[in-house]
Amino acid sequence: MGKPGGFFAQPSKTGNRVRFIRPSAGSLARPFLSSMFFKLFLALATASLLVLSGLLYSALSSSREALIRQKSDDMTLFIERTGQYLDLYVQNIRNLLINVSASIDGPLMEDDEGLRKLLQVQIGRNSGIVADLFVLRHDGTVLSSNQLMYDVVGHSELTRVFRIVDEHPGLINWSEPYYSPLQTRRTIAFAVALKDGTGALLAEVNTAQLTSRLNELLYDSGQGFTLFTGKGNIVSDDPKSQIVPYKTGTLPPEMEDDFVKELTGLPNGINHIQGKGGPLMAVKSERNQLGWYLVALTDERTFRAMDGRLYVRFMILGSLWFSLLLALTLAISRHFTKPINRLALQMDRLRGERVALPFRQSERRDEIGRLSRSFSTMLEHIQELLLAVKMTEERKKETELKLLLSQIRPHFLYNTLACISSLALQHRVVEVDETIRSLVKLLSYSLGRSQFAPLEEELQALRQYMQIQNVRYGDAFRLVEEVDPSLLPVPVPKLMLQTLVENAIFHGFASKGTGVARVGALAEDGRLLLTVWDDGEGMTQAQIEAVLTGLLHDEGGQAQRSGGIGLANVRERIRLHYGPEYGLRIQSEPGRWTKATIELPLP
Repeated sequence: MGKPGGFFAQPSKTGNRVRFIRPSAGSLARPFLSSMFFKLFLALATASLLVLSGLLYSALSSSREALIRQKSDDMTLFIERTGQYLDLYVQNIRNLLINVSASIDGPLMEDDEGLRKLLQVQIGRNSGIVADLFVLRHDGTVLSSNQLMYDVVGHSELTRVFRIVDEHPGLINWSEPYYSPLQTRRTIAFAVALKDGTGALLAEVNTAQLTSRLNELLYDSGQGFTLFTGKGNIVSDDPKSQIVPYKTGTLPPEMEDDFVKELTGLPNGINHIQGKGGPLMAVKSERNQLGWYLVALTDERTFRAMDGRLYVRFMILGSLWFSLLLALTLAISRHFTKPINRLALQMDRLRGERVALPFRQSERRDEIGRLSRSFSTMLEHIQELLLAVKMTEERKKETELKLLLSQIRPHFLYNTLACISSLALQHRVVEVDETIRSLVKLLSYSLGRSQFAPLEEELQALRQYMQIQNVRYGDAFRLVEEVDPSLLPVPVPKLMLQTLVENAIFHGFASKGTGVARVGALAEDGRLLLTVWDDGEGMTQAQIEAVLTGLLHDEGGQAQRSGGIGLANVRERIRLHYGPEYGLRIQSEPGRWTKATIELPLP
């Protein structure tokens, strides 16, 4: 047996010819090509996946770090700009207080209408900075830039707030945040004493405008801020922020105490805290003239969102790369597998006895072209070996068959001549003449050039053989034919039925002296079944095995029912002609019957 894809010799089942058999190259080519393609693609895809994964991880890490640095820089810049804005904001308030206080003299302090008008004019000019201006007289009365609102709503905190004037006389002072009923929100007051001790001037910061302006300085909606004094009191924050936790049911909105405490306890620099919807990056700084702290907040979910967008982009690039990789792999595999496939298909055409078909060599100059040329050279050697093996097998088979026939003919001739001798001694001239005629016909039949004959001629020869036995033994043995007439033209090897009947007569009926041999022929599943049944003494299983191997002989060396040249000879001839799947099968019941069945292929 050769290797897969190679050639090996096997006897033909249809005659004395040698066939070269090889596995179907086409059946192997497609799985081979598919396997090659997927292995190549898997190798390249695995390497690409590892490289892309490394690049993706590195790029995402770098992008996240760059994003964090960018956000940190943005928040730092926001803090610097906010600090500059607050310094300018405070400077404007100071200038306002200085200018207004310089405009107020003794007579104006006594003129309520003139003083209120001055305050209103200044508020109109600086409403984006301060919300209200108040003047406290030495008698304790207060005049407001919005006198009507003040008279209606009142302002209980003013008396306490005005006290900041006494903390540093002659300087502009500011208060801690407090609630202003006029603004309905927290505010900060800046105050300065008037000249000659006639009273004090106080300005409340417009925190709504301050908060709005600080929000404008932010870069992203996912950011926020909190401005609080050095004592931890909140000056300004964004009440609409979605990232800062606020108390429920408070108006105006107030941050949760724990969150405020955590903010005030943060060190300067970049920090991470837990916000309303997740972690926040907090940058704290003290970069203003007031000593206030500003904490800029950024929702870290924006990082993840940007990471997700980067991930999607990388997935798109990865998909494009894998599509390109698939196309490149297909092109590479086709570059190698297409000529291999062509070679395999040509190999597939060279099946059985078609080795002599023309083979088209590849014109390539690489290893595949060399393989094609080597295969062409191998085919030439195979053709030469095929002819040599075929001729050798035919001569060998012919020699073996002639040897087997030469064993049968002397054996049959010996028995027949013994019969003629016995008849001559009895002066039975007519029987001698008939026997000699039958013998001549049998010898003419068996010595013909062909080793095959139609079943009809085989049966005719069998009748002539039975005529000889009937002349010798009388009517002790009877032959019954049960043959399908449509099978009479089918060619069969010569002298097979005669050998089976001869064994039945000489060994099956030896002890009984009489018997019936039934010869049958029928077609079944594409096979020709020839049977010889006799009612002789039968055989055991051990005897059947000995008969089929031809190993047992009697003491004189003559063939017995369990051996000799007969049935083993038939079995060997069938094997040589048709192959091991056909042959002789024997069934028997000791003391009652024996049935021999020959299986041959139908043409």
